[in-house]
Amino acid sequence: MSSTAWRAVLLVTLGAASVSIASADDGGTIALDEISVEGQGAAAVEGAPIKILNRTTEAASRLGLTVRETPATVNVLTQERLQEQGSRSLIEAYQSAPGVVAGNLPGEPGVTAIRGFSRGAVGYSVDGVRAIDPLIASRNYDAYSFDRIEILKGPASVVSGSGALAGTINLVTRKPELGVTKADALLSYGSFDTFRAGASFNTPISENAAASASVLYGRSGGYVNDTDSENVQVTTGLTLKPTDRLTITAAFDYFRDDFSTAYFGTPLVPRDDAKNPSGVVSSGDQGLVLDKSIWKKNYNVDDGVMKSDAIWARTSAAFQLTDQWTLKNDFAFYNANRLWRNSEDYLYNAGTKQIDRGLTLISHDQQSWTNRTSANFDGEIGGRRNRFVAGLEYMRTDFGSRRRFGSTTSVDPYDPDRGDFPDSTAGFGTRQNFDSTVDNTAVFLENALNVTPEWIVVGGLRHDWINLDRTVDDLKAGTTTRFGNDYSTTTWRLGTVYDLTPEVSLFGQYTTAIAPVSGLLLSNSTRAGLDLTTGKSIEAGVKTSLFNGRLVATASVYQIEQHDIIRTYAGGRTEQGGDQRSRGVEFDVSFAVTEQWRVNANASILQAEFTKLEEGGADRKGNRPLNVPEQTFNLWTTYRLASIPVTFGAGVRHVGDFYTDNANTIRVDGRTLLDASIAYDVPVGGTLTLRGRNLTNRFYAEWSGYSSTQVYVGAPRSFDVTYSVKF
Repeated sequence: MSSTAWRAVLLVTLGAASVSIASADDGGTIALDEISVEGQGAAAVEGAPIKILNRTTEAASRLGLTVRETPATVNVLTQERLQEQGSRSLIEAYQSAPGVVAGNLPGEPGVTAIRGFSRGAVGYSVDGVRAIDPLIASRNYDAYSFDRIEILKGPASVVSGSGALAGTINLVTRKPELGVTKADALLSYGSFDTFRAGASFNTPISENAAASASVLYGRSGGYVNDTDSENVQVTTGLTLKPTDRLTITAAFDYFRDDFSTAYFGTPLVPRDDAKNPSGVVSSGDQGLVLDKSIWKKNYNVDDGVMKSDAIWARTSAAFQLTDQWTLKNDFAFYNANRLWRNSEDYLYNAGTKQIDRGLTLISHDQQSWTNRTSANFDGEIGGRRNRFVAGLEYMRTDFGSRRRFGSTTSVDPYDPDRGDFPDSTAGFGTRQNFDSTVDNTAVFLENALNVTPEWIVVGGLRHDWINLDRTVDDLKAGTTTRFGNDYSTTTWRLGTVYDLTPEVSLFGQYTTAIAPVSGLLLSNSTRAGLDLTTGKSIEAGVKTSLFNGRLVATASVYQIEQHDIIRTYAGGRTEQGGDQRSRGVEFDVSFAVTEQWRVNANASILQAEFTKLEEGGADRKGNRPLNVPEQTFNLWTTYRLASIPVTFGAGVRHVGDFYTDNANTIRVDGRTLLDASIAYDVPVGGTLTLRGRNLTNRFYAEWSGYSSTQVYVGAPRSFDVTYSVKF
């Protein structure tokens, strides 16, 4: 990291810090398909009310609205729920939410598809600090470091800026709580030599100060041959409340992941050449299949590298001027260094019966800093409660990248001699250095008016000015190209919530969004000159809490459209004008049936299609986007015995079929996976859990690679034992 970056980090960690909204969670409650944070209070299994709908959140608004007052759908996955369901990684966590699928791509670990839109259409942030290009920043971190994961559905540019068209993911780290002393830890070991150890604590420093920290170490041998990985995660926080009107917090987080010869997928082969062809993939006239005899083979070079070091540092202060007005300022710094040195692309050569392989060397050096200042009002106007916020946000991102692309030796699919990455890349076909700068300035405002005590109308407006400046040094051609663009656009939303009864609320919303045609930081001169794509969505739904809070349910219907996506013609001509649309329905139910028996269920059914698109001159109208299943279903249930401290759990996840290409010529079968667990409260304290995953040992593919003929095979049957304890 540069000396400038270190000075910026030091400035952040010593400065006045971010507002902390304390929200303790209880393992007895169950997260809801809405904007919510599960409360501590009495657990649902004890029959106490689950007052989720009355809690406030900033996931989809800066107004401090409660869940019931917010006309939007958000899945909130608490740490307790993630541990109960056995979600270890962010990918596993994301996929427990309705309508969300996730996987890996070589340069985009932890990439998601939400409501029929994938890759760059989903925003990404940590504690509300967003990344200008989500695909570059996303990683498949261990979920232990996060208090909760908030997944906002639908266009979110009014709050999250450019890129949040299908939704946005906000990773919320553990926060300090005043006057609370607590700690927890976990230790886990399982199949594929997978090991995890984590610990977290919160402690008061004084009556008006508290500190928290968590640390996580993990490693795995991987379920594909020779795919070791290791990760280290540290989060820290400090909260100060020197007066009743001033709250100050700071946070400093470090994340490192390191993959040795990472797995980048399995190439499809012709059925006639496959030794053990499966029916997982069908490709019509192409005749390609997924060969079960090679799925554990790793075709990466022996000394492959994929690693990332990232620092997120945040400070913020909130000062209450009067009983109605509060001033807030948030400052954040992000630094990341990433390296890929691998063979990532594999293509079966029918003539030689070998796997042809590419070579990739990419490095990233990225720094971003963000400052957001806002004024909040919460009072009455004309006898009606009105909440209002207006603010200014500025974000600057500097990004440098080395990019080298070439090829290496072909290998036997069944006995690959993988070789090493070459010492010199001078002969590579592509040798470029990128330097990119993005300046993003935005003004925003939101308002929530209670027309009546039961009826609230919410509106929001944001205008962004985005300046892109890029330089590409082509070392092979000996040329330097500089280009960029200035974007200026407005997004808005209008929504309403009406309480039919104290337990049942109806909501509806119309909202808009913007997203680049491809990542800004890596755009070429042609795409950088294009306009931003635009999106719009309409959604309606119901939220309810019944049986004294033991049942919490939500349901929604929606339509999302994206306009001006890239379309290409024969001869390579590129222009905007393509359109994409998805329509769907989602529901999420959490039910404490009895004091011992709890059920979580959610489902999503959608229709996603291109309504106007050409690729290479071919018409893709009516086709489904790649890596988008049209059905997902999750069911998780636990039952605790009354006589002994044992809890049984079982979970079923179904994901429908998907395509690996926009032409819809290569189809991957859907899958249904079964997990189960048994947990025992040990007498000395803590809980010992034995968990089995994919118990039927289903053979399946979960994601496609950059190439349509390369897919990621999912993990086979596995087991792990976890000891978790709270102090």
